[in-house]
Amino acid sequence: MEDTLLYKIESELKSIHMRRHQLLFVVSESFNRDISFIAKQIGIPNINLNYELSKVLKNIPAKKRHRNVSNSLKQIVREKNSTILVIDHIEILYDPQLQQDPVALLEDISRNYTLIVSWSGKTNGENLVYADQDHVEYYKRDKTDGVILSQ
Repeated sequence: MEDTLLYKIESELKSIHMRRHQLLFVVSESFNRDISFIAKQIGIPNINLNYELSKVLKNIPAKKRHRNVSNSLKQIVREKNSTILVIDHIEILYDPQLQQDPVALLEDISRNYTLIVSWSGKTNGENLVYADQDHVEYYKRDKTDGVILSQ
């Protein structure tokens, strides 16, 4: 499975620079290590977003955190000094207290960086879904300018 995923990602990376948003979603309903393996194989820095963003936001009062997510995320990406990145563990972006649209945030950053994002959820090829509809962190995006690859 990792070889097939690696091939799909490498194929998409060849032409993704021609798109407005250089964003590639790798969708998997179950947790796996495929994306970190891929990052190592290709030699791309990997960002554990839950860890990196929570380190920054913990020093900001809870009521002000939602205003700092976008700039903090951009800073985390800039600090990796790479034009292409793998972003994993993005669940923090669904936190209702942060009041964010995860795909919009990633699309914004993908104008200047190529992002390969591990999406722990579902897709039908056109939309992205995270969590069940009755869950507090439920999120659905009907259209994205990013490329969606499912395993």
